[in-house]
Amino acid sequence: MRPIFKIFFITLILLLNIEKIFAQNSSELNYSYEEIEKKIDESHNSEKEMWKWINLYIKKSKLNKNDETLLYAYRVASNSCNYPKNFIYADSTLTVAKKSNDNKLLSYAFINRGSLYMSVEKYKKSLDDILIANRLSEKSGDQYTFNKTKYLIAQNKIYLGLYEDANIELKSCLEFFEKKLSLGDELGKSYSMYYLYSMMSYLDTNTKIGKQNENKALIDEVLKYIKNNKLEQYTPYFISIQGTDAFYRKDYKTAIEKLTRSLTSYNDQWPHNTDIYYLGLSFWHTGRKKVAIKYLEEIDNEYNKTKKLNPNFRTAYEILIKYNDSIGNTTKQLEYINKLMALDKSYEKNYKYLYTRINKEYDNQKLIDEKNKIEKSLKTQKITNIFLFFVSIAIIGLIVLRYKKLQKTYKARFEEILAQNQTKKVEHKIDEEKVIAIKTTDKKADEEILENNEISAEQTFDYNFYNKIPGLNPIFVENILNQLEEFENDNKFLDTQISQRLLSENLSTNATYLSKIINIYKGKTFNIYINDLRLDYIIEFLKNDVKYLNMDVKELARLSGFNNTENFSDNFQRKFKIKPSYFIKMMKENLNSNP
Repeated sequence: MRPIFKIFFITLILLLNIEKIFAQNSSELNYSYEEIEKKIDESHNSEKEMWKWINLYIKKSKLNKNDETLLYAYRVASNSCNYPKNFIYADSTLTVAKKSNDNKLLSYAFINRGSLYMSVEKYKKSLDDILIANRLSEKSGDQYTFNKTKYLIAQNKIYLGLYEDANIELKSCLEFFEKKLSLGDELGKSYSMYYLYSMMSYLDTNTKIGKQNENKALIDEVLKYIKNNKLEQYTPYFISIQGTDAFYRKDYKTAIEKLTRSLTSYNDQWPHNTDIYYLGLSFWHTGRKKVAIKYLEEIDNEYNKTKKLNPNFRTAYEILIKYNDSIGNTTKQLEYINKLMALDKSYEKNYKYLYTRINKEYDNQKLIDEKNKIEKSLKTQKITNIFLFFVSIAIIGLIVLRYKKLQKTYKARFEEILAQNQTKKVEHKIDEEKVIAIKTTDKKADEEILENNEISAEQTFDYNFYNKIPGLNPIFVENILNQLEEFENDNKFLDTQISQRLLSENLSTNATYLSKIINIYKGKTFNIYINDLRLDYIIEFLKNDVKYLNMDVKELARLSGFNNTENFSDNFQRKFKIKPSYFIKMMKENLNSNP
């Protein structure tokens, strides 16, 4: 092939490839930001593929001059590479945020860099950024970032061993992120991830402060969520928590089984020192010291690589020192003592700074906010109290008016009962005079009466009066009514065992006939008929014998044939429209005013 044709052919191929690459990039740029973030998440096992999508995210944001998505893109980049490159991207997020002059974006940038500082154990710088993000997010009303800062502050408190304080913060975060799960993850916001992170730390602090009983239900809940949402990469973390929980319950066998399982299940690049540490301690407590030392030496190896170590792992060095002392390895013993002293010095430095700043700038601010909230609440409460005062006055006024009205009603009813008593006395006197008149009637009148008695019984029998119940013989009705009159005169109704069936048997009839006769001729049901007789009986004593006024209601109920006080009181109020206690009180007052 001639050189000229060779050059032409190569140039043509290059142009076609460039056009193909350009077309491919143009096509990928059509992806939405949400779709790009999803592609990044899906490619976390392939670094090359992941960075292809991260770079596309950055490029698309720059082309569209979208500061918010560019910040998100840099944030993803900073969390996808190692130190110190990750801080270059973190600083880029801050540059974009400052340019936008948006408090929300600024809080995103500061919390992102603060998280990175924490991951490399630069706690001083981490806390500075987190506290700034906390104030900015609260100022902008961004609850998502505000709760993220609370989560990170809780991590600092865990570092300091302030587990109870951290537990309170984490519970609040967990409740927020859990409520937002139904919304689904949004651009720049991962409710699901921080729900899982908050849950992990909350369960861990529960274990540390002795609230393990709460953990089982929560772990079951979160594992179900993981399964339903295909987030199995998080499962080993919760198996690890089950192992730690078992360790604190001194169930070392379960701890070893769970922690071994979690260590072999992770699908990420992290060393998982927590699992290794608690495995070492579990083996140590079960007497398998050589195996335990192997795991605890892994903690030391990690320290040798990074020169950083979580203070919670301090016990590992104490055991390593003790073990090497027991086997006479003074060289190793001295090495571990020096490392422990260096760790303590570093820990003391960080402890003082972190504790002071959290207490001064975060917890104190929370106290100020709480103070303002209380003062506002007190102001509202004052207005509420004034309102309630006037409402209470109105209610009391209504109660007083009702009481006075009730007293007036009771007084009228009392006077009516007394008047009925006077009427009965007058009627009784008239009856006595009639008897006297009859007794003093002269013999002539007696003879006339005897002659009149010769009038046939049929003429004196009131047939119509006793014939009100169809199917019942009038003479039979008259007989029952006469027996009832005797029943009343003999006060047999005072028998607490009296019943409709028993009385009908005593009167040689059946319960149905007796019920019909009482309903028609007494105008009442059987129970009301008996109860009214008992009440008429006792009220006469109350009106005429002061000793009954000094009896309690229970005794009055017993004397009048009622089985219990409540039944007596209910029937008394039904019949006389006044409570027995009020009637007794008024009778006493009436006696005192009319001695």
